[in-house]
Amino acid sequence: MVKSSKNLVAIILLSGSFLAFCMSVTAQESGPPTTSQEQAMNQLNTVPKDFETEIIVADEKGRKRAEFLIEVYKSLASDPTIENVNKYVRDDYVQHSPMLPDGPQGLAMFFRSSVVQYGTEIDVHRIIVVGNYAVAHVNFRKLTTSDPDDLGMSAVDIYTFGPDGKLAEHWDAVQGVPTYSVNPHGMFIRVLKD
Repeated sequence: MVKSSKNLVAIILLSGSFLAFCMSVTAQESGPPTTSQEQAMNQLNTVPKDFETEIIVADEKGRKRAEFLIEVYKSLASDPTIENVNKYVRDDYVQHSPMLPDGPQGLAMFFRSSVVQYGTEIDVHRIIVVGNYAVAHVNFRKLTTSDPDDLGMSAVDIYTFGPDGKLAEHWDAVQGVPTYSVNPHGMFIRVLKD
């Protein structure tokens, strides 16, 4: 009981640290850039709301894994209870994100807090699956605010699947979505088509 209480306190502290981190990296501005460093950032950043997730796979097993991963994100945005997260994440889940602990409990607690407080939204723009690896390009909105205009954070999540088909390991690269950009393409739109 003492060990799980310490883990719970660590998870709560880490979740608070992650929320503060998210708030600090979200680079949204209230108006156009004004400093010399920002002068080139004069294109309004576009975050699409109406899109279809792009799935890039080599075979049917990859497609099923991509669809599984979409279910994971839907669950994290709607009902991230420990019971639901356990359906998708192994007990020995290895977390490489410095803001979350190993295992499914920290993941569930972080998203549960954000969903309840802010109504978190997760848009999965593309998923690439090769063998036991999956990469997802994701827009997390309302992780730290209930502002309906929140542009959120762009993340590239990398996962491995365990032999049971559940998520076994996770890495990520995260950055805030700024209001303005140097180019007109946006962070999620695919410009060149096949």
